[in-house]
Amino acid sequence: MTVMKTCSALFAVLVLGAAASAFAQTPAVAAPEPMAPAAPMVKASDDMTGALGFGVGVAAGAQTLIAPNNTLFAKYWMDDTLAIVPQLTLGINKSKVAGVSGNTGWDFSPQVLALYVPWKSTSTRLSVGAGLGISLSKYKAGNPGPDTHIGFNIPIYAGVEHFFARWFSMSIGMAEDFFKYTKDGPNAYSLAVGVNTLTFQGLLTFYTD
Repeated sequence: MTVMKTCSALFAVLVLGAAASAFAQTPAVAAPEPMAPAAPMVKASDDMTGALGFGVGVAAGAQTLIAPNNTLFAKYWMDDTLAIVPQLTLGINKSKVAGVSGNTGWDFSPQVLALYVPWKSTSTRLSVGAGLGISLSKYKAGNPGPDTHIGFNIPIYAGVEHFFARWFSMSIGMAEDFFKYTKDGPNAYSLAVGVNTLTFQGLLTFYTD
C-alpha cells in the first residue's frame, strides 16, 4: 500500500509538472488593437445640402435689362436634389385724393414650392416642382371693378439655376397656376385648371452658406 501511494503521488507530480510546462510554452494572445476612427465625410464643393438663400424676383424693364419686382423668397436645400422655396409677393399702393376714402390698395400673395433637381452640372441645375399659394388683394377706391380679391392656387414650375459663385445664382424659369380659384367681390367666382397663363420668372439668390 505504501508503495502504491508513493507511485500515485509521483505520478500526480509528473502530470502537474507537464501541464505547467505546456502552459508556460503557450504564447499569450495579444489584445486586438483599437480600430482607427472612420474618416469624416467630405462634402463636395457643389453639394448644396443645408444651404440657405434669400432673393428677389427680377423682370425685364422698359429701360433696364433687369429690374427687381415685389417678389421676395427664401430657398433652403434639404439635400442636394430637393429645395423648399417660400415666396411672397407684397405690394401697397396709397394715394391721397381730396374727398375720396379708401384710397389705399394692397396685395399679399404667399406661396411655397417644393423643387426637385433631375439634372445638374458643376454650376447649373434644372429644377421642377409644384406647391401651394393664396392671394389676397384690396383695391383702391375708384377701381373699375370689385374692390377685393381672394384666391387659391396650385403653382407648377420648371427652370434653370446658374451659380456664378457658391453664394450667388440667377434662375430663369416658367411658372403656371395649374389650379386657380378666385373670388372677386361678393359675387364673382372663377375656376381654371390647366396651362392658361404661362409666365416667365427671373430670380436672384444670395446664399449664406
